[in-house]
Amino acid sequence: MAKSLFIVFEGLDGSGKGEMIKRLCGYLSAISANLNIRVTAEPSSGVYGKKIREILQKDRNPKSRGAELLDLYVKDRKEHVEKEITPFLKAESGNKATVIICDRYYYSTIAYQGLQGIPIKELLEKNNDFPKPDIAFILDVPAEVALQRISRARPKTEKFEEIKFLAGLRNAFLSLQGKVQDNLKIIDADREPEKVFEDIKKEVDALLK
Repeated sequence: MAKSLFIVFEGLDGSGKGEMIKRLCGYLSAISANLNIRVTAEPSSGVYGKKIREILQKDRNPKSRGAELLDLYVKDRKEHVEKEITPFLKAESGNKATVIICDRYYYSTIAYQGLQGIPIKELLEKNNDFPKPDIAFILDVPAEVALQRISRARPKTEKFEEIKFLAGLRNAFLSLQGKVQDNLKIIDADREPEKVFEDIKKEVDALLK
């Protein structure tokens, strides 16, 4: 397999990203002791990531702050890539292969801030220089399903988690295949977790060969 592997999980909150990442880590650890695995996420825990979370949790209308959020996301991603993703992928690990799994990446920025009215051309340009993942999974669920799952897990949801916005966001994620040339795989996540993971495992196994 390749010396390093960069895998991204995307989709609505409530699509099951966390569960699939957990399953993938367990699977990779079980099939080989020669894999150095790290899980990371965006927004990061850095200063820009904390500012993003503050806006999403407290602002009454974060949709009106698209340009500000785009700037923060790009700055956070630059710091995240430089401090975590790139060093880990390039690190010497002896005979071990390196796998980094990221919960959200620039696809979320394109989808979310695109719905906030930022032109797609600008979104693509601002994210064009970041490392491309070897594969990105978009976990697809209907907006109603996502909101039900979110409500069970977090009774107090963020402002972005309204049904109409989630429906638009789902369409934005699904349309990414026609906007970026990356290796995107849309996975039907409105199924039993075992079936969802089976599709993911097949794709990852192909990369590991």
